[in-house]
Amino acid sequence: MSGFAGTIGGTFDAKKGRISVPAPFRAVLNRIGAEEIVLRPSRHAPCIEVWPEPAYMAEVQRRVEGLSPLTGEYQAVMRKLVSRIHTLRPDAEGRLVMPKELAEKAALDGEIAFTGLGAFFQIWSAAKLAEEEARLADEDEGGDV
Repeated sequence: MSGFAGTIGGTFDAKKGRISVPAPFRAVLNRIGAEEIVLRPSRHAPCIEVWPEPAYMAEVQRRVEGLSPLTGEYQAVMRKLVSRIHTLRPDAEGRLVMPKELAEKAALDGEIAFTGLGAFFQIWSAAKLAEEEARLADEDEGGDV
């Protein structure tokens, strides 16, 4: 596991379409030697997933291991996992320009949040994350999570 943990607030500069990856997450990327990151729309929530490029491509390879590139299954997996990604390289201060379609899909506005999920992190609209946290709190019945 790469070690992305915690939730860190930030801002989305809609005019420039720019965000800054928080310093603790940049430190993880530096520690594992990931110069490029993969951004993709989450298939599970209204947010953007951000993966270290080597880890993401290793996960893709794991999922197509043993499949012929000529099969429909291989092509479907690759279309879902590779054709919809954006590979970016943050500058020295961790800034990057967010692809417009990702920003729109995640409803990014001024206030955003970065949430660590171990191997990767997510970028949320702060309002959408608050809604998701409230939903999860309503579902929680005092379990072990």
